[in-house]
This record gives sequence, structure tokens and C-alpha cells, in this order.
Amino acid sequence: MARVYPLRFGEQGKYELTEAALKHIFVGETAVRPVNALGKRMPEVVLSGGLHTWTGWEQLLKEHAGVVHLLEYDVDCHVDWFYARELQNGVITLKIPRRMFTGDAAAITRMPDVNYKSGYLWKTLYPLGYSEDDVIKTLAEALENLDREDSTHPTAAQPAGLLYGYALLDEPLKSMKLRIQVRGNQIQSAFPAWEQPATGNNGKPYSHSDSINFAIARSTVRHEHYARVWGSVFPSNRFSADELLRLTPAFILQRTRRDPTVRIAKWRKERETELMAHASALQLDELKRVVAYVSNFVCSKDPFGVQSNLYLHCADEIRHIEPFFNAAQLSENVAECIQVLSHYDLGHGTRLAMDAMVRFMRMAIVHTGGLNTLMFKRVLGEFVEAASGHHDKDSLREFFAALAASPCRASLYTEFDLNPFVKKNDEMGWSVIGVSEVDMELTPDHLFEFIAFNLGENYLRFSKDQRLAIAKGLHSRRDQMELVVDAMSLLSGRDFQFFMPVRLDPAQIAEKSPPAEDDLITVATDYGRMLVMYRQRVVGEDPAAYAAEVNYERAGTPEFFELIRQKHKRSFVLAMHENMLKKLIDYAAGVGYARLKTKLETTLNQLPREAIPLPKAIPAYLTQGRAQPAPFVGDTAALVQAIVGNGGDDASAIE
Repeated sequence: MARVYPLRFGEQGKYELTEAALKHIFVGETAVRPVNALGKRMPEVVLSGGLHTWTGWEQLLKEHAGVVHLLEYDVDCHVDWFYARELQNGVITLKIPRRMFTGDAAAITRMPDVNYKSGYLWKTLYPLGYSEDDVIKTLAEALENLDREDSTHPTAAQPAGLLYGYALLDEPLKSMKLRIQVRGNQIQSAFPAWEQPATGNNGKPYSHSDSINFAIARSTVRHEHYARVWGSVFPSNRFSADELLRLTPAFILQRTRRDPTVRIAKWRKERETELMAHASALQLDELKRVVAYVSNFVCSKDPFGVQSNLYLHCADEIRHIEPFFNAAQLSENVAECIQVLSHYDLGHGTRLAMDAMVRFMRMAIVHTGGLNTLMFKRVLGEFVEAASGHHDKDSLREFFAALAASPCRASLYTEFDLNPFVKKNDEMGWSVIGVSEVDMELTPDHLFEFIAFNLGENYLRFSKDQRLAIAKGLHSRRDQMELVVDAMSLLSGRDFQFFMPVRLDPAQIAEKSPPAEDDLITVATDYGRMLVMYRQRVVGEDPAAYAAEVNYERAGTPEFFELIRQKHKRSFVLAMHENMLKKLIDYAAGVGYARLKTKLETTLNQLPREAIPLPKAIPAYLTQGRAQPAPFVGDTAALVQAIVGNGGDDASAIE
């Protein structure tokens, strides 16, 4: 049946939707601009507004042959990448490359990002398969169920209004919150809000980690369609163990497995001495082999995906064949290759390490679950030191340029304060909030603590024991636990120094060519917001401790110690953040970066008050009389089974 426009919604048809507005929502509006390609001026179609369905996105994507999904993205073949994740209720969040927007359309996404409402260059889409009729039906229901507190209705004095409404209220786990932009009685746009309703563990408040984190998981939209492997280790798209061993440099294959009785700091020091000696003696053919290895898919694109699947499919070889075990430690191998290439560069005036690091940061992917994040934290930390110590005066400029746009940058920005694990119930423990470098051995239990803390704000309603059980449930298979044990045995407390101002003191930046001001602003903003989120989660895991007064008359008691330790967690993160900002302000003043200085000073002034919105439930006045999710009934084991299922399976790179 043909539609008659304008379509009318709300009480007595209060709001109107034109055919043009529906098109704006469904496929977006585009513009054509000239670009230089292969020495010629060519027209390029770019997004100027709207676009909130996967159908519309696929239409726009056809105009950009060089833009592919992050899983497919190869810096040698493509010009840019996109990424999309699906929330539990079906809403999709889509990251679009800047090159596919007009300047004005890109700028529109900046303001909501600043105000914690959405992500820069992100779009929210209706669920997969939504037709125009589905959009119309959802919009009609949302306008019948407006959020009184969040909505701003248009008036004669201010005709621009912003309404928030809910749809699918009779399907609690699919309930959707829409953002409806109106002018007078005209609907200009309507799309899923970033802050979807908190129903069970489904609430997805805007969190900065979501807009800079592109983790690969089952929620990655159509990951099974976009997943690709390439390179010599995958002839005919099939994994070859022989090719992996042939590709892996000898100094890695011959590495002595770490004896658990030898402390990691001692083992690392001895290993680094070996690597320096090897770098000094490298012949040209060996050098080419190292470069080819670290540039290969298994190292520069998806080291964790390949490594985890090796543990799944080649467990016996890893357990019993030493060279194969070494070849399987791909993340550690990347870090070692950068050390070797860095030492070679220093001796020969080359820049092989810089090229390898930039390549990795431009396209390496991170898998969800937590372990990949910790492993990449170690790798990217090695990059920080290599870039800082590199002879090339532009090394930090290139590093910051790559980091600012890196799909794996969140791993470096995700901090893991180890002080609480070593703090003692004595005067030193009560008075010192923390030290910048903690010398300790990492075990699987530390990983589970990290995962339990980073499950997200929605999971803080569960007890710590329940969250730890969920974390362990993500690694319930034997191959997963063996990977965890081996990977954690290669990590050191040094790997978890805070990025700035510890791993990279801003004073070190002054010794090199200054990074671009925009890159420094981006990195400082992204990293700073991750620290805000970290500090807020510390408060959220124990609000009572945050509010409690410390009674020093009870010093020495277990209760006093637990309280002071929890308070020190927050204080340490805040101190690191303040220190980073102050040092960067001094740097900005020294190089004349006025915009950076102003941005940092504003952030420092607002820091104690800055917070990230928490999930909001659908208002009770809209849910009365409707079906609600049944409260969970069962023990912790049943809870883990309900959330995790049979383990933390992920998209497979090896079949």
C-alpha cells in the first residue's frame, strides 16, 4: 500500500514525517566532492547527514571501494576501515572513516562526543534487516512513550526540540531508545540513541572506551562475513604450521622457555641482553627475515587471534615441541622483534623499527575478553620506549600520529594499577598511595581481577565474587587456560606502568620533533577519558568505601586496611591523571601549542567533577503493566552459565 506523506505521529497527528526525512533516516543524504586519485580529479560521494540503517550504509560503502571492514583492512591494499558492533537489543553502533563525511557532517558528531552523548564519527543504526516500515513503526511507538525527563519539546520561542522515546516496550530485552529531532511539528531525524536502556545487562551508556575500542567479538556485526586471513602462513586460506615455523626468526624459535622459578624481571633482563647481541650481529638476510616476519599477518594484523587458535588446534605441539611453543607466542614475539630492530636502527641509522611499529598500530586488531588487551599493553609499551629512544628526530611525531588513529590504541590507554596487589597493612601501606612501577609476577588470577573490573558498569551490580566467576568462565576450556598461563608468565609488572606520565614522560617529547598538535590533543583526550572511566569504576565497585571517613584509630585492623586500600585505588588514578595533565601543559607552553594548553587546563580544572553517564532504566511510568524480565534466580555457577555459556569463544582465524 502506497504511503501518503507526510506521515503523522503522536497525539492527534502532532508530528509529521516527510518522505525526504524518511530517506534522510534510512539511507542518508550525500554530496559529491572532487578528489585527487591517481593524478586525476575524480568525483567522490560523501555523507552529508542522516543514515541510520545497515541498508543505507551498504549503499554508501559501494561508493568507496578502498574502505573495508577493520577485519579485512590491510595497509598495503586499502585506504581506510569501518567497524560496527551490535548491542544486545539489536541496535548497531557504526564507526565511519572521516573521509566518508563532509566537513559539516563530521563536525556534527564532535559535539555529542564532547558532551558524552555519542562518539566522534560514529553513527547509531536500527537493527539489521530493518525496513522503512520497521523504522516507521518503531518511531510511532517511541512518540507514544516519551521520556519526560530527557525530552525537550519545541516551543514558539525555541522551535528546535529533542525528544527521547522508547519502542518495543513489550519485549524488554529488545526495548529501544530513540533520539527524535524535531523543528516545530516536523520530524527531521529519528535514530537509536547511544544510551540504550538498562534492561538486565543490556544498558549501553556512552563510555569513551566504546568510541576508541574496536574489539573483535561475536557482537562485531557480520564478523564471520568480513573475517580474512592472508600471507604466507595461510596458503589457499588454510593455516600451515610448516610455513609459520619457516617464517619465524631463529632467535625466537631457539628461545629458552622461561623457568617459573626465575623471576620475570631477571628473565627479561637476560633475554634483552641476548636480543641486543643478536641485533649487533644481524646479517642482511636475517634482517630481511625479521622484517618480513613482523610485517606478516600473524604479527601485524591479528597476532592474538592466530595465537589463541593455535592453542585451540595445535595444543599438543605447543606442549611438547619447544620451537612450536615459541612460534606460538606471537604477541611476545612482536615485542622482541621491535627490540631487535630498534637496536639495529641505532647502530646503522635505519628506521626499520619505526616502520614496523607504525604498520602494527595502523591495522592490528584486539579481541574481546581482556587477555589480548594486557598482551597488547605490553607490546605497545615496548613501542613507546622504542620510539622514545630511536635516533630519528621525528620518531615520536610519527608514533603519536599512528597512535591517535590506531584501532588498538585503547590497549595502551587501559590502565591496570598493580599497587593494591602488593600493598601491606603497615604504616607504609597506609601512607603511600602507590608507586609508579610495581615489581611483581603476573598470574592468571591477576587477569581475572582485570576482567572482573572491566566487565562494565552494568556488571557492578553483581558481587566481586560473581564477577570473578564470570571472568574465569570466559576461559573455561583447557586450551584457553593454557594460553592464559603461558601469556601471563611472560608479562611483567613493568608492562603496567601508566602510559603517561610514567612510561612516557612528556618531558621526553621535548627532546624530539614536536608531534602534531591535533594528534597530542586526540591522545591526551582519549587517554584522559579512559582514566576518568577507570576512576569512576573504582568508585562504582565499592561506593561505600568512597563515601566513608577513614578512622585512623582502627589502623591495623583488616577493615581499616581494606578501606584505605580502596581509597588509595582512586587516589592513585587521580594523581597519575593530574600529573600527566600538568606535565603536558608545561610541554604545550614550551612549544607554543596554545590550543593543547587551553584544552588541558580546562580538563584539569574540571577533573574532580568529570563523570561518565551510567545506564538509565526505562521510566517506571512507561513500564507499568508491561512484561518485565524475570529476576535471575540461581547460584553463581548458574549465573556464569547464563552469561558466558560454554566459554569465551571468539571469531576464529584458523579453521
